[in-house]
Amino acid sequence: MKKNVASTLRPSAKRVVLASAASAVLGRVATVVLTFAVASCGFHLRGAASYPFQSVYVQAPTTFGVGTLTVAGSGAPVVPDVIAGLSRNGIALKSKIEDADFSVRFLQVFFDKRVLSLSGGGRAREFELEYRVRYEFVDAKGRLWGEPGEITIRRDFSFAESQALAKEAEERQLVRDMQLDAAAQILRRLQSVKRPT
Repeated sequence: MKKNVASTLRPSAKRVVLASAASAVLGRVATVVLTFAVASCGFHLRGAASYPFQSVYVQAPTTFGVGTLTVAGSGAPVVPDVIAGLSRNGIALKSKIEDADFSVRFLQVFFDKRVLSLSGGGRAREFELEYRVRYEFVDAKGRLWGEPGEITIRRDFSFAESQALAKEAEERQLVRDMQLDAAAQILRRLQSVKRPT
């Protein structure tokens, strides 16, 4: 005759088995609760956004400021990031504003890097990065689809010559994160635009 495994365990082993079973059940309950909470708060996975329009014309800025330099606006990284986000969600990108519901018009895209502090030897030790984007949503009739917007993102980082390569890579990653953050904010704002009446 087979014995019940639980009955052959010592009391301390039984507690371990019961605690393990309770932990597994609580983990499943927490997963279900978290799933419902995330769904109810309106969170969407990347690429699953919903927009109240079908087509858009994206107008890059005429210039892109980098500190005291000015370069062609098509080089502003936030522009292709916004285009990619809209394309991923099935929004038709038009080559003329007349063919689109409205235009995402980038008025200014600007990047700057400022020295915050110097070392004892007079070398830059700490920097502030700033990424600023001004934009508006306007249709072919000149009507605004909401208020114009401005995004300013700042990040500080320290620099050490002994870790020059690692710090340069860190700076590039910070700048890229700022660009993606700006694009994500614009894409979120586009989800709530309203057609002018």
